[in-house]
Amino acid sequence: MSSPSNGSFVFGSELLGQGYTNQTDQIVGHIIWILSIIAVILGSYNVYLIKKMSIFHNAFGWFWASRTLGEIGSNLVHVVYSGPMTIWQPTIISPTMGIIAFTIGYFFACHACVMHQVVSVNRMVAVCFPLKYRFIFTKKICQILIAICLVEIVFVVLAYLVIPCQMVGYSPTLYEYVFVSCEPGMERDLSYVGTVVNRFCFGVCFATVISDLITLVKIIQIKRGGKQNQMFRRDVRFFCQTSVQNITMMIALTMIVLVNNSKSSDGMIMQIAAFNTLILTHINNALALIIFNPEVRARIAGRHITVSVADSSVRAVPTQTADHHSNAGNQK
Repeated sequence: MSSPSNGSFVFGSELLGQGYTNQTDQIVGHIIWILSIIAVILGSYNVYLIKKMSIFHNAFGWFWASRTLGEIGSNLVHVVYSGPMTIWQPTIISPTMGIIAFTIGYFFACHACVMHQVVSVNRMVAVCFPLKYRFIFTKKICQILIAICLVEIVFVVLAYLVIPCQMVGYSPTLYEYVFVSCEPGMERDLSYVGTVVNRFCFGVCFATVISDLITLVKIIQIKRGGKQNQMFRRDVRFFCQTSVQNITMMIALTMIVLVNNSKSSDGMIMQIAAFNTLILTHINNALALIIFNPEVRARIAGRHITVSVADSSVRAVPTQTADHHSNAGNQK
């Protein structure tokens, strides 16, 4: 890309601010910054709840916590870098910082995306194969799955840096992660690695929709058969938590795939929408843990509850009794 002052090529000039701010910069920057702060706060509270509440001391909780940590890491990058850079539009910060911001944020975001598929499969197995669940999702297997996802994402991120001319960074003027030109007069305006990864992520998310549909069909069959019990109803709530994210995630990924770093005015609007919809997805995901779990809502309200195995009714009980039932009733 050419420098505006002397026409000479400046590597990473796409990632520099414009030196002054306008109303659009302020609006978009503050939206990114505020939404990301909300996502970090809610995500951190999710991790706290998973640690403190025995209902989440199982494979579902470990996977949900791992995904949430990925979302927290991704949004922290926006809080520290993307949002402030968009608001202030500085020109003195090295373009390398924009590439680093993308690398760190993308690592965490991709991990969260892949772990969402793992969470979805976990719920499918819990509902469709309840007797085999505890043998499939042992603590060791859960740790191995999380480790495999992390290693996979490391290689994905390295592909941007190792393969020549594929780098991407955050652009405060385009309000999105964009391709970094590596030579003067370059006509290509996209990263091939990024194009492949974006489509892969879309495929992963679509696979999550399919696994959720399979789970939903099984839930309907069980309900019609009249075999609901406490564990089944809890699995239904956990299923709802995983499935609500797919709506915003599919919208965001569809926009990302369609635009794919386009620099047209219409493309920029789509990129802004996609960038912020991903953050909204993380907020939506964190809220799901609160909305779909009466135990969490009761904790926020300062009450302790237990669920009767016989009729799944919810009632207030003393702290010691609630903890006893929770530990006894939620072991896999």
